[in-house]
Amino acid sequence: MTTRPSSTALRVVFLNPFETDAPFAERELALRMLAAAKAIGWEAVVAHRAAEIEAFDPDMVISLHPQVTPKLTRHFTVACHWNPPKLHEAYPVFMRNERSYDGFLTAGDDLRQRLADLFWPTARPLLTAPIYPSSPAWALEPTLNPDSQLFYIGSNWDGKRYPHLLKRLAAAGVLALHGRRDRWAHMADAFTGEVPFDGRSVIEKANACGLGLALHLPVHAQAAIPNMRVFELAAAGALTIADHHPFIVEAFGENVLYVDLKAGEMEVAEQILAHVAWARANPLRGREMARAAQAIFVERFSLEKLFAPLPDLLERGRRMLGFERPLDPAARVPVDLVLPVEPGGWDDALARVEAVGMQTAGRIGVILAHSGDVTVPERLLRPVADLRMVRAPDGAAAGTVLWAGLRAAMADWVGIVPPGARLFPNHVATLLAAAAELDVDVVHGGAVQPMVPEECYELFQAEARPVPVGFDPVETTTVEATASTLHPASLLIRRARLTSVLRRDPELGEAAAGFLAHRVLAGGLTGSSGLLTVSVDRRADAPVFAARERVQRLSLLRPPAAVNGGSPRREGEMAITGFTDPDPELAARLPRLWGHADFASLPRDRPIYLYGASRGGRIVKQELDRWSGLAPTGFVDGLWAGDAWGLSVSYPESIADALRDATVIISSQHVSEIARRLAAIGIAEPYNAYPFIAWQVHIDNLAEQGRR
Repeated sequence: MTTRPSSTALRVVFLNPFETDAPFAERELALRMLAAAKAIGWEAVVAHRAAEIEAFDPDMVISLHPQVTPKLTRHFTVACHWNPPKLHEAYPVFMRNERSYDGFLTAGDDLRQRLADLFWPTARPLLTAPIYPSSPAWALEPTLNPDSQLFYIGSNWDGKRYPHLLKRLAAAGVLALHGRRDRWAHMADAFTGEVPFDGRSVIEKANACGLGLALHLPVHAQAAIPNMRVFELAAAGALTIADHHPFIVEAFGENVLYVDLKAGEMEVAEQILAHVAWARANPLRGREMARAAQAIFVERFSLEKLFAPLPDLLERGRRMLGFERPLDPAARVPVDLVLPVEPGGWDDALARVEAVGMQTAGRIGVILAHSGDVTVPERLLRPVADLRMVRAPDGAAAGTVLWAGLRAAMADWVGIVPPGARLFPNHVATLLAAAAELDVDVVHGGAVQPMVPEECYELFQAEARPVPVGFDPVETTTVEATASTLHPASLLIRRARLTSVLRRDPELGEAAAGFLAHRVLAGGLTGSSGLLTVSVDRRADAPVFAARERVQRLSLLRPPAAVNGGSPRREGEMAITGFTDPDPELAARLPRLWGHADFASLPRDRPIYLYGASRGGRIVKQELDRWSGLAPTGFVDGLWAGDAWGLSVSYPESIADALRDATVIISSQHVSEIARRLAAIGIAEPYNAYPFIAWQVHIDNLAEQGRR
């Protein structure tokens, strides 16, 4: 265990869970944070793997993308919680990951309140401090001049977002695009060049341009969470043109120029061009605004300022989350931990015993349960003072070995540490504190399960580590549900609660621990610490359901009901438009197509045109082809004309008369922008097929996962 750090200097790891050279924002942010940490005298490194964290042995770990990886090591670990929740709510594994951390650095009050609500039923203290995807405070003088161009950078999320807006700015000669060349192939004329993600070059390029564009996704504005663009532009001393994001308006006020994203791409482009023209004509005033925004940034939002509360957060966290041993030996509550040992599994048993020896809760009894006439290695007898051996009959099943160990427990509290489990040092202390606060006889921490890589098919998972499951009330209707939300290693149980369960060995194999967890939970009120205090090796859960049928009989349970995966269960589950759509309210007002019956009821006495000739258009065409009399006449697209999927593609203005007498279906994610363009030629209520497209893509992704 590391000692408590001083208030002035910390040893910090910035965890970027992606590969070292992955051109993601996390790389840039990690290097910016590294520079700021060193500027204030901290020892800091960037790490990508758990082994690197262990080697550095920091006081604190700061995770830059907590959705794709949970807490990895025993160290006090906080999450940078700066992404809008709606970006990740479709991925349960992401939500489970982000809940595993000891503390949270949050980009706004809404995120903090969301966490407070989430953990209210648990005993965990809520440890938070402000954070933003910001930058160090560098002294860069504003450079705005009559020839300044508009700095805009994008690498991953942008894709072809704002295609009309950016093309208009490029055509006017005011746009300087930066980022990854492959992402801007469709905007090659305005692409200025790739910028290395080295923590500084992006900001220096923005400074050289003098002007910058910061646009947000609607979900950012809804959650009042800013992206990193506004901070790097302020740090660079670049005059910023931004959307009316509530954070920017409150923080920077009249020192930023604003546009209304809901006005539509072409109108927004004209607003931006007007701002650029004003800035070029008034460089002195523009530099004053940029300098004022920079001063606000340095004083309130630079990383050096944002890091200031972290030593205090760490000190409180170590004290409140059981990271330190109690000073009063009388306060230690005896606990027995049962460690079943597999045949030949002494190395794994030693790792578990050593983890018990590091517990901060005081005296912990260890019961090593094994089968057969074997010699226990001497090295297992040293790490803990109170160690007992329990031998089950030769050839006994894993469940029988576990039951033998549990029956030998004599302490007030009992826990299980199965093969493959690794307790963090504050495991027992945290669970005992939660049990006392909640006044319960059974308490669990952040339950764990193995990572399923296919759940992250859209993001590269850097390290397949155990994934914490959510802290929602534990479902005890089926053994499957219990085992999927709770791992036996996360349980601490009063010995008295085990009496009835241990009266008879259920003669189960690897499923015994999961069965025990279910029976204990089903027997009465259970509390949760709300903290991840144990990690589990992938192999530990593999055979849990080998005895599924027997476990169901023993538990008097019904088999789980089948889940219908063919269509959304209710209309509220639909995606109305793409997440980059700047005006989802407009998209929501259009008539929707989201199920087969909606397509079947379309009028058959009018031609059908599909606006959008890419993947979405093909999905909708295939659906229409299933129904007699609904074959589409052609495609419409705002960016190109030609042929696609066996039909012609036309610009909407070129066939406006035909479209007014037709059924027009939007088959693209840019719903509001397309609706505006259609309204301009007299088509007021086109059908929105994006809900159907999104659902079909989801089904296709599930099928693809099943084939892997």
